Amino acid sequence: MTAFTKIQYGMYIITSAFNGKIGGQIANTVFQITSDPATIAISISKQNNTHALISESKKAVVSVITEEASFEFIGKFGFRSSRDFDKFAGVEYKTNNDGVPVVTQYSNAYFETEIVCRFETETHTVFMCKVIDSTVLNDKPTMTYDYYHKVKKGLTPKNAPTYNGNL
Repeated sequence: MTAFTKIQYGMYIITSAFNGKIGGQIANTVFQITSDPATIAISISKQNNTHALISESKKAVVSVITEEASFEFIGKFGFRSSRDFDKFAGVEYKTNNDGVPVVTQYSNAYFETEIVCRFETETHTVFMCKVIDSTVLNDKPTMTYDYYHKVKKGLTPKNAPTYNGNL
């Protein structure tokens, strides 16, 4: 299983909203599928509140996290549930036309998406997302999952697709 640690990942905040409820989480599994039409995929644990919001609304925003993000900031979105904790308190964000939060703090770009299909695994759903809009906020370096582990000394939550006993 340690071979999986050699695959490169980024760090992202995935957000969604439905019926006035908002949620968000850290994710490391986001990747481009096609350029025309622009399509990306995101993997979300079925246990996470963000999964329920995406499933209901069919909308998601992906904010790309920079190396500047503190471990505390990442932990706010990665180690608590938005079911019982306001992850957005004290965080710089705006709301898009669909009511979905767009995290701009410690972000260098974001993608506004609409879910076009989904693939189920035992523990996660891979959402295929049509990119409706994308914006570059700045040129600060994107945080990789490797950087998160080696520099930030971050751990991997059990619901993450890459969890393997915190190798």
